Amino acid sequence: MSYPVQVTKNKTRVLEPGAASAPMVVVNRGLGPETGKDYAYDTADWIIEQIKKAIPKESLDKIIFVVPDDYNQDCETCLHQAKALIDKRNGKIISYSLCGFSKGGAPLYKNLSTKPWKILGLIDAVSPSMVKDFSNTAIDKYAPRIRCLYGVSHWGTRPPPRTLPKNFATDSQGHSDMPAVFFKKYGSFFL
Repeated sequence: MSYPVQVTKNKTRVLEPGAASAPMVVVNRGLGPETGKDYAYDTADWIIEQIKKAIPKESLDKIIFVVPDDYNQDCETCLHQAKALIDKRNGKIISYSLCGFSKGGAPLYKNLSTKPWKILGLIDAVSPSMVKDFSNTAIDKYAPRIRCLYGVSHWGTRPPPRTLPKNFATDSQGHSDMPAVFFKKYGSFFL
């Protein structure tokens, strides 16, 4: 299967295999090309390619991925438009998860209480304290649902192993490698 990507009215990319019922995973990208050449690779289409590259076909056949065009897009609007595509073909969404790559962590923190998210994925994401009106304790009550991959090469330090919560991993890959590493490691958790 080629896994066609549909584009909604607000340019959100929806990768959906057409399964009768499936979990939906929203993945917010980071800064992107609008901030300059350093992050020019970080587009919604690039995130889709990272997902396709990392998640085995048998899992891709069972998960709907929604990637907003810009990390600042309204999460509810993206979800509503993606759900409309699924409803149109009489598909059923069985759970929702939310991920954020790099600066895409900011909308994740802002939308923690929007839905009862099954999984919250932090992909080399900014910390909550880097977002206006949030502290690092903002995610504490969600800890059992968080899957996190932290890039030592990007942030410069490695947390002491004894302080790492369950499902929190560090990796020495480059920042742009983190989405593929994350989805390889945690992709099956969305099912």
